[in-house]
Amino acid sequence: MSKSVIPGVFIAGAASAIFYSWYKSRHSVPLPPGPTGNFLLGNALDLASVESVWLKFAEYTDEYGPLTTVRIINQNMFLIDDPHLVSELFEKRAANYSEKVVSEMAKLIGWDKDILLLPYGPLLKRYRTMLNRALNNRVALDYIPLQQKEVQKFMKRLTETPDDFMAHVRLLASSIAIRIGYGYEVGSYDDPLVQTAEEHMAHFSECLQYWKWMVDIFPLLRLLPSWLPIAPFQRRAREANRVFTLHRDRPFEYAAGTAEDSFTSKLLLTEDGKPVDEETEKHVRCIAATLYAAGSDTTVSIVQSFFLAMALYPEIQAKAQAEVDSFLNHSANEGSHRMLHPRDRPNLPYTSALVRELFRWHPVVTLDGHRSSHEDDLNVVSGGKAYRIPARSSLIANLWKIMHNPEVYEQPETFMPERYLSENPPPDPENYAFGFGRRICPGMHIAQQSVWISISNLLANFTVTKAKDKNGVEIIPEERYTSGIVSHPFPFQCTITPKSGMKEWIHGLVE
Repeated sequence: MSKSVIPGVFIAGAASAIFYSWYKSRHSVPLPPGPTGNFLLGNALDLASVESVWLKFAEYTDEYGPLTTVRIINQNMFLIDDPHLVSELFEKRAANYSEKVVSEMAKLIGWDKDILLLPYGPLLKRYRTMLNRALNNRVALDYIPLQQKEVQKFMKRLTETPDDFMAHVRLLASSIAIRIGYGYEVGSYDDPLVQTAEEHMAHFSECLQYWKWMVDIFPLLRLLPSWLPIAPFQRRAREANRVFTLHRDRPFEYAAGTAEDSFTSKLLLTEDGKPVDEETEKHVRCIAATLYAAGSDTTVSIVQSFFLAMALYPEIQAKAQAEVDSFLNHSANEGSHRMLHPRDRPNLPYTSALVRELFRWHPVVTLDGHRSSHEDDLNVVSGGKAYRIPARSSLIANLWKIMHNPEVYEQPETFMPERYLSENPPPDPENYAFGFGRRICPGMHIAQQSVWISISNLLANFTVTKAKDKNGVEIIPEERYTSGIVSHPFPFQCTITPKSGMKEWIHGLVE
């Protein structure tokens, strides 16, 4: 053998040995267990046929453990229903698990540039710094008078057309988000800005279900032209992009041309009061559009769930009303009635527990998806065993399952605020509701204020009962929720009646 060949053989052999050692060590740590599924499609068909995918995920983890592998074609998803493991990965190991799952459908629409889906890096850090400047817990207090005013208008609408309460709730959330975000006062549900925002959120909730769209399972389908019958996702993506562009640009142009104080107007000025540069203005335009998603859908889902829960559990409503009425009647120097404020929450423990239970009973976000970074994690411990999470993998925290664990929340299917008033209460669901670690919702303080102001004042001024049919028989509403990324109750009926004298009081506030 030639002497010149020997070093090459040695190098190749050494490289092979190193590669084999790396490969063996990498694959000596197993993936978490999970259902086998179809040879080609994995578990894709199982997921495509279910209405509430979080329930199917719960079935998997019940059978295979709190860390379960699910395969869709050649992609693995890792399901987690252990809150300690969620905290370990998404918070303590945030450097490796702060990416969000960005589907092919999201990329087609253009949402991969949205702050909710941006990769963790300098741009996202800049965006979150800007959001924190305008939405932190201290600044959020400045928005309370505005939120109270919108709740007053919401209650007035309930006295006039109570059967339209589902739409009134959506208008309430839209009005708060658009007023805070852009300084624009919404007149009605038919307002173009409201309709565009609602349409955008409908697309957002449905199109991010990455187990639902064929292009997310077969990414090369993104190359198909939109006119092909087998490419309906292309047409949906084009329409969603059109709506997203309107949702981003129309209200921004209003805010940029008005002196009204708003989230946007704050960010269009530097801290010393000078106009920002052109690049920063583009960033403000993008992140302002996120405000609607950052808190408004939480308000919609929780307040609609409140009406459902009160219709189904009248005894709980009566307890909360008694607490609220007693507090208002004994409020010093403020008369017998007033608008309740977030500062009143510590004095209303049962009502506060009721709000916590609403976040748990039917979570707004049932599944929270993160993605691992560019390195394999070979030490993910679950059930005393170490498992491997490959780089660039999707991890799904099943928040619904976490908050329906019977070992933590007794009788989880039952609406039971009392569980938080015991000596050893279970974890507060609001700690799960707004995400984890570096991806926690920046609008959480605004959303929490909106929810509290809405629900406490509804208890103070209205009574919710079951609707009756034409024969006077009570209609029991069904606990059925949409399957989008953000989950809401399906439309249901209930009767909403102002308490004695409250209709006049509410009208006096608004007029």
